[in-house]
Amino acid sequence: MKILKIQHPILDDSRISYGFFTRSGGISKKPYDTLNCSFNNEDDSINVKENLELVRKELDLDTIIQLNQVHSTDIITLNNRSMNYNFKEADGLVTNLKGIGLSILGADCAPILFYDNVTNIIGACHAGWRGAVNSIIEKTIIKMEKIGAKRDAITAIIGPVIHKNSYEIKKDVVHIVQDSLFYKANSSILLKKKNNQYLFDLPLLLRESLKYSKIRKIGDVEMDTYANSNLFFSHRRATHKRPQTKIKTGRQISVIGIIR
Repeated sequence: MKILKIQHPILDDSRISYGFFTRSGGISKKPYDTLNCSFNNEDDSINVKENLELVRKELDLDTIIQLNQVHSTDIITLNNRSMNYNFKEADGLVTNLKGIGLSILGADCAPILFYDNVTNIIGACHAGWRGAVNSIIEKTIIKMEKIGAKRDAITAIIGPVIHKNSYEIKKDVVHIVQDSLFYKANSSILLKKKNNQYLFDLPLLLRESLKYSKIRKIGDVEMDTYANSNLFFSHRRATHKRPQTKIKTGRQISVIGIIR
């Protein structure tokens, strides 16, 4: 199957190349079929390297930088082409260097891509509930500003992420979410069910976070990783399917880069 690249109409600029990729179009075998782009599982590293090369060619970039994502709010600035930034522990990247793809892996958490079309500066972050409530979005934007970006010129797009109807959480996480600025701005982020269970609208929390950061141009591809098994890997779906076994699932990739 052909590699499938998802974009949003709010971000259409010939100076950048980007995409939210699905699980399709690669060479990995089950349960990592087929465009798994993570080395942190039992997939064959040769397959992962080939999958990353397929993505790089699709976007016509020189290279793709990957992080070791740890649910932090650490953001790395790429400002030296000769440095090796690959697999550093962090959950966001920003740069104004051309030809370098900033990538985020996901299997339920949200990839968010940023672009300032005035200063030609890009960013990307990995936003699960931990990063989201701890303001990873704001911290990514601040890092972009430090290399010249203008907040009012930034477009942000939320990629494929687990949606509310698929995302049940317990009281420990509920309390953390309720303490956040974003829940206080919009209590619809949580929907209470029976037995102290709640449904959590992570995309809505992310949109509230972007609004809090004064980002006016916000896109959302509105795709649920859990519900669309033919398109996306989902850590939670894999957990529910085989609760007593080691979780084996891949990671889809999202990338943005400035064209040379």
